Amino acid sequence: MTLSLPAAPLKRAGLLFTFLWFLIGGIGHFLLPGFFVSICPPWVPEPLAVVVLSGIAEIALALQLIPLRTRRWAGYALLALIAAVTPVHIWMLMVPERFPQFPVALLWLRLVIQAAFFANVWWSTRPDQRMSPST
Repeated sequence: MTLSLPAAPLKRAGLLFTFLWFLIGGIGHFLLPGFFVSICPPWVPEPLAVVVLSGIAEIALALQLIPLRTRRWAGYALLALIAAVTPVHIWMLMVPERFPQFPVALLWLRLVIQAAFFANVWWSTRPDQRMSPST
């Protein structure tokens, strides 16, 4: 396994953030399954199974960010996962009365953060661009 961190400190921090976010989030699916089930929209079949499977996916994909050879693939898969859960966030915003524990402003902020996080995952999992010597 080849571990090669991005050369740029900011990109390295972005990758570390992505790794920790999905690793801790995935573990959270097993520590607090009731919470995750409670935010599943009614059209999600078998919410507990979806919560467990998405937790497994988050942990597995976070771990695939470590080896350089699987990082880009893991980045694409994490982008797909982010896109897949975005309807949950939109649904929560559409029916905020079901979630009185969350201020509406926080639900809006989460969508903005989700977009920024999507960009971070894309950017931090791309290979470093090597500067070619000028001729």
